[in-house]
Amino acid sequence: ENLTDDEAIQLLGKGRHERNNENSTDKKRLIKRAIKSCRGLPLAISVIRGLELQSSDDWENVITTISRKDSETQELLSDYDFNIFATFELSVNQLNQDDQNLFRSLGVFKAVDIPVESIASLWGLWDISKNNIIPKLKKLHRQSLLNFNQSHRLSPFCVLHDLIIEYLQQSTNCQQRNKHLIDGYRKHCNGKWSTYPRKDYYYYQYLIQHAIQAKDDDTIQVIMKDFKWMNIKLKLDSTTYNLCTDMEKAIDYFRSKDIEIWHEYQQLIQLLQRHESCLLMKSIDLIQALLTLDYDINGIKKRALELAKESDRYWKIVINDNKDNGTVKPLKSKRIGKNRDDRRIAVSNPCYGNLRIIGTEENKEGNCHIVIMDYETAKNVHEITPPQQYVGNVAISADGHIVGFSDYDKRWQIYNIDNKEELYFMENDIHILQHENSDILKFCPVIHHSGIVLATTTRDKKQVKVWKIIGNEIHLINKQSIDYKIESVEWIDNGSKIILWKIINKYDKPHECQIQIWNWQLLDCLNSLSVPAYILKRENQFFPTTNIHEGRPLFAVSYINSDDECLVLRYKSLCGLLTLKNDDLKVRFGEHVEQNNLRPFPSFLGHITDVNISSNQQLIAVKTTKDKVYVLKVVNNNVQSYIKLQTSYIVHDSLFMPVSSRLLVYDWSKSLCEYDVQAGSLPWKTLKNDKNDDDEYHQKKTPFVGTIKDCSYAYISNHSVGVQLIMMDNTCYLKVLNNQQQSNPTQFHHLLDQEYDECYIFDDLQCAILFRITDQKKLVFTQLMNFLSQNEDILQHKILYQYNLPNDVDDVYIVDLRYRKTDDTLIIVKKKVVSGLLDMQYYLTVVTINLHKEQKINYYHDEGIYSYWYRIYMDEFYLIIGDVMLVQCYQIGDDTSNTRKIATHKYEVEYTACKIILPLNLSVGNFEFKSKPFGKEFNKGDWIERWGEKDGNLFDKINQVYKYNQFYMIEIGNDFIICDEWGSVLSKGNNDELQIFKNVDAISENLWCHTFLIVFNKQTQNIEIYQVDKMKLYQILPFHYFDVEYLKWDQEQSSFIAFDDYGSYCVFERV
Repeated sequence: ENLTDDEAIQLLGKGRHERNNENSTDKKRLIKRAIKSCRGLPLAISVIRGLELQSSDDWENVITTISRKDSETQELLSDYDFNIFATFELSVNQLNQDDQNLFRSLGVFKAVDIPVESIASLWGLWDISKNNIIPKLKKLHRQSLLNFNQSHRLSPFCVLHDLIIEYLQQSTNCQQRNKHLIDGYRKHCNGKWSTYPRKDYYYYQYLIQHAIQAKDDDTIQVIMKDFKWMNIKLKLDSTTYNLCTDMEKAIDYFRSKDIEIWHEYQQLIQLLQRHESCLLMKSIDLIQALLTLDYDINGIKKRALELAKESDRYWKIVINDNKDNGTVKPLKSKRIGKNRDDRRIAVSNPCYGNLRIIGTEENKEGNCHIVIMDYETAKNVHEITPPQQYVGNVAISADGHIVGFSDYDKRWQIYNIDNKEELYFMENDIHILQHENSDILKFCPVIHHSGIVLATTTRDKKQVKVWKIIGNEIHLINKQSIDYKIESVEWIDNGSKIILWKIINKYDKPHECQIQIWNWQLLDCLNSLSVPAYILKRENQFFPTTNIHEGRPLFAVSYINSDDECLVLRYKSLCGLLTLKNDDLKVRFGEHVEQNNLRPFPSFLGHITDVNISSNQQLIAVKTTKDKVYVLKVVNNNVQSYIKLQTSYIVHDSLFMPVSSRLLVYDWSKSLCEYDVQAGSLPWKTLKNDKNDDDEYHQKKTPFVGTIKDCSYAYISNHSVGVQLIMMDNTCYLKVLNNQQQSNPTQFHHLLDQEYDECYIFDDLQCAILFRITDQKKLVFTQLMNFLSQNEDILQHKILYQYNLPNDVDDVYIVDLRYRKTDDTLIIVKKKVVSGLLDMQYYLTVVTINLHKEQKINYYHDEGIYSYWYRIYMDEFYLIIGDVMLVQCYQIGDDTSNTRKIATHKYEVEYTACKIILPLNLSVGNFEFKSKPFGKEFNKGDWIERWGEKDGNLFDKINQVYKYNQFYMIEIGNDFIICDEWGSVLSKGNNDELQIFKNVDAISENLWCHTFLIVFNKQTQNIEIYQVDKMKLYQILPFHYFDVEYLKWDQEQSSFIAFDDYGSYCVFERV
């Protein structure tokens, strides 16, 4: 915007030192002429001010120079009727020749913040303090040739106006000036691109673009293989978008030169986009991620391995046997949200601009806020701090400019994120409330000619309201009262209609559900039908019922308008399609299945908890209680085929992008994954009959291995070994996975003499242990000798221990089974269940079997009766159990002495902290037990007063994170762990160092290793390795193959196994 004469005169006088004749009438006239000649352009006025003109001749010269335009300048400055470049030239000519050359070289940069480090690299003056770079930049600033700023927290920077950059680029060749900059960067970091200072954000943002403009093929290829440099760029950008954009430009560049290497870069882009959500997490290392993520690009894996060998902190997967194969992988992933209560998202319609996502961060925490993210760039467009810490739900308009969120009391607030103002609800043109108390709020998925429309229900669910946004007000345009409570309101048919349903009661019992389709503008009913509120299923027949205890209630209704109109009815444990026909708007339940017009979804899906319909009305996404997501293809109003998506641990939400077949799945790890469910090469499975099932009840099946009942893994003779107990054709097998040669691991099966329930193998024990309970209630433990040999002739089944359960025992559980290598002893901990007079009673039995000394067996049976005891801690020598207001400690026996109880403590209050000191071994140190109650509102001072400085600090830290009733600190030497009342390890430490674990689902078997401790974080889906001496995070391994339940180190901690209960396992080795 051009300045007025007064504004321009004020700007010209800013910082000037006047002389005696400065204010003459002639001088003022010349100044006004100069202002007029450059049309009051602020940049030109600033540059003229920097010339520090004194005499009338000086002013006349400037006016003449500005007014003169040659043919070349005329073409360059077609938007200006004066020669602004000549103004710049006058200022540049005031510099000495060296400074002129330095300034002219700045034309290589873009019109963004340029840190002085990049300028120093360009000028070859890397020691900024010694080479007078700052004074030179300040001088250019005074002449208004650039803007210099020293206030940035990372580094001083300057900005050049785009007109000045255009002026500077006249005199230099594009390729040459960019080559000069690339050479400067290279010399600054000695060709090690990732060692360049991280505070120079310009370098990491634009390096590839400058290398392309320099046509420096070798440098581009080196940088594109430098994963260390990429890792830094990803952390600085907090998105893969910029890196992928640069790589796409490099691909276009190489493709134009017919250089075939671009294929590999395209694969790398796809890899980065698919795993963006984990790559951008704090402490994630790109090289480590490339060693563990799922992809098949040999060149990238090879390069990652080469870089990993430069350090000893990297790990690679050498064996990956994931039983959850054949699923559809995500196309992209983003990260939104931070804690477990960030569960809700909503999306805009990409037809009206960039796709935007609304969600929460730190929901229910003190710093809770709403985030609106640009999906493509993964950058936050806006943030809102809600008045309360709890956000119940979120919504966003089709164009992504209006957002809403509700609190615990279902009060909705609506914001315009463009002008950052809150919108108010108006009824009858009267300002009513800042908030709308509404159980449901839904924005229309399209923007009508009348503007943005939304629908709500009242707090009592008995009225539907339709609103229109006008300016900063939300005006009521229609409302309709309903006799019964509305369960759901949804926009259908591209925002032209509303579907709602309600439960109608008769005689105080739910009788039927009425589903209605309305015209939203008039709120009149276009169509209505009734379906049962509850149904029963008996012998594949469905019957309406009013029995709310045995019946399956209707949970949700979805609408499909494809070949014919139809509904998806989701009952508990049953979901199906219902076609809407004008002559038949009832759900029929006949005497035979063929008479039913409700067509159930395949039974293998199990209990469906959520249903979403694609915009093209041909796809149905369903989420099951097992947190699996399937996509069903509908043809002629029937489910024809399905695919299963590869998803994370717990799925929060799933929804189709508007006007697309892309499905978004939001999971526990805060990953928002995008799936293209209409891609050409998807493994659709045709539904010929209901036997086409995937058995989602954790029985993994393949044509060759049958059903896996149990599995176990260990290190034997310094290599990993696995066994899987398998049932196939009513026959029991033990599958052996011998990984002695990792490049060619062997797998073979042993036919077992009986059907077994559980299998165990242990480090360096050359036999497998099998367990079963017979029909006669006999417990049998069998030793399978020579199981590592494929020779069936030397395989031996040897009964170790068997026990007839008394008649009064209802059940028995193997709580733990361990092998103590020091004396070749097998330790079995059992829990017996007996029906008491009032409740179930539980007993403890410990059996030790010496495998060396003729299998000597010692029994210990605790005569105590427990309401439900649970294991808090166990190792090879000690067992600690807990019950209601009770904790007991045992020393596990050996071949010379039986197991014995060494401590019993009954709590006086529910909130109790215990410290248990275990000796380093049985012959050194004493067992100690301390227990003290604590208050629910204990602060640090209270803990220290109760426990002393050291232990009080530790208990206070854990109590701030976990508000549990009991804490158990178990200490061996200088090391300790803190567990909860159920035995989950909450923290590990030594001396005064403490590491608190959050969302840990698995932890390495040996808690007392002196080098590393390894855990699986179920929320982030990462394996985390900690250095024990400092209890600091050492490395993070992104791991999205399966949900790890167990982790086992080898003896040297150079390898470990991650596995679950269902046959999936991975073996890691240090690079």
